[in-house]
Amino acid sequence: MGEDVAVGPVLERVGRINMMFALEQAACAPGRRRLDGAGLGVAVVAGEVERTRARLALLSGTGVERVEWRVAASLLHQGLASRVLSPVVAAALCHGVGIEAHRLHWDPERTGGSIALATDQGRAVRVPEGSRVLGGAADWVGRTVLDPEQGVLGRVEAALAGAGRVSPRLLRGNAASALVGAVGALGAGMPGWGRAGRELAGELLARPGLELSGSCTGPAGQERFVRTTCCLYYRLGGGGLCGDCALG
Repeated sequence: MGEDVAVGPVLERVGRINMMFALEQAACAPGRRRLDGAGLGVAVVAGEVERTRARLALLSGTGVERVEWRVAASLLHQGLASRVLSPVVAAALCHGVGIEAHRLHWDPERTGGSIALATDQGRAVRVPEGSRVLGGAADWVGRTVLDPEQGVLGRVEAALAGAGRVSPRLLRGNAASALVGAVGALGAGMPGWGRAGRELAGELLARPGLELSGSCTGPAGQERFVRTTCCLYYRLGGGGLCGDCALG
């Protein structure tokens, strides 16, 4: 780790990739919740699952009671994983900047549907940049986001386990899918970083927690990730199979 740098310019550049990488810089006002131990209480997460059930019922044209709790929990988790991983991966890999995932926050009383994340982080430590020292970026993403004990997604998994029944393996498959999706979008938006992104994903998929979540097949540059679990999207009315589904 080295000197700290301003986060704002990095977020501006990363946010141009696509909306999943966009991260607003704003104060964590009263009523907002952080992605940390205090902010991820069981009641808060259970409320988000119910909000997701209502939105999925509206999209599929069915009643809320027809949307299984575990389906809503899984899709909430996968969407949140994508929104967290995308900016953290891009900032660490492409700019050598450590976005602190536990400082991301959202409004649980919002009127809209999906979670929009913001951060009040003004300065950030530097991590080793890109393919020169790929392990530094992978270590940062792994420790702050993916680690089952310390990472943000590990805390989300624990909160969901306290709120209802959903498979931990399924949730880790969601995290793996979100990671592969993030580096794929990064490579499409910033082609010069495509190879480094794939290498970073490959390294993280081999680590404890994600090592049984799936594998990449196909020639270099055209790899296809296939999960060992299913996110359960197919169980929604009108739902289908995702491109990386184990059932496909």
